[in-house]
Amino acid sequence: MSGSRELPHFRYHPNLYELDILESFEGTCDCCGEAGNLFYQGMYTAEDVDYVCPWCIASGRAAARFHGEFNTGVPRVDDPEATDELLHRTPGYVSWQEGDWMACCGDYCAYIGPVGTAELEGMGIADDLFEADGSLDGWEGARQEMVRNGWFTGQLFRCLHCGRYHLRADVS
Repeated sequence: MSGSRELPHFRYHPNLYELDILESFEGTCDCCGEAGNLFYQGMYTAEDVDYVCPWCIASGRAAARFHGEFNTGVPRVDDPEATDELLHRTPGYVSWQEGDWMACCGDYCAYIGPVGTAELEGMGIADDLFEADGSLDGWEGARQEMVRNGWFTGQLFRCLHCGRYHLRADVS
């Protein structure tokens, strides 16, 4: 399955392959039945589904076959095709809570990855994302406490249209 075939690109999840969201092991996709070594676990469905390959996600085949979705907490945008792509053809991300997806400019944002204050400051965007007192989404002291992949981490998104960054607090 994955040997010589090019991995699919996900518009709303451009860093998927760098974020350790996919499981890497020798196995079989529950959807297409093909052997491979890269799988996603985390589909929302009433069916008994353990692992699906990136190709079955990207094509929409897994969502259709198992009557499921890959994301929850999705705000609706005006474009039903965009919502369909995010729910049925885009893997979710790892989060302490439900993986709320950000939207901007009438479309969903691209998920960049988990971040802490150090990463945001390194990118030069921390001042734009935290309130003047260092809070975020009602969390006082967020700027001092936020650590990538820590008990208090951030989930960073970027608008595909205006380029603005959006940050979601994620607390264990």
